[in-house]
Amino acid sequence: MNQLILTVKKSYKTILIIIGSLVLLYGVILLATRKPQIPVDLKASIDSLTVMNKKLIESQKHMDSTISIYKSKIDQIDTQINNIKNKTIIIKEYHHDVIERTNHYNAGQVDSFFKSRYNY
Repeated sequence: MNQLILTVKKSYKTILIIIGSLVLLYGVILLATRKPQIPVDLKASIDSLTVMNKKLIESQKHMDSTISIYKSKIDQIDTQINNIKNKTIIIKEYHHDVIERTNHYNAGQVDSFFKSRYNY
């Protein structure tokens, strides 16, 4: 029985040494791998930059909406310009046809043409 008690005491001591070693190893690892702390002034600078970035994002959204409005107005103006170009082409064709017809007019027709055109 005495021998059993001695064996249990040795096992108990061994278990305590192993647990103590593990705790010590954990402490060393914890100290060796400490996370670096950010200085307060650097953290404040990062926070202010984050706030400014949010403001810039909001400003960019506002500019994007303004650009969209101007783009729609530009599209409307482009449509009007294209309509004017079409009308100009039609007018040029009409005047070209009128000029071509005047080449075949006789004196009475030319006089009548100028009278209707210039109201004299």
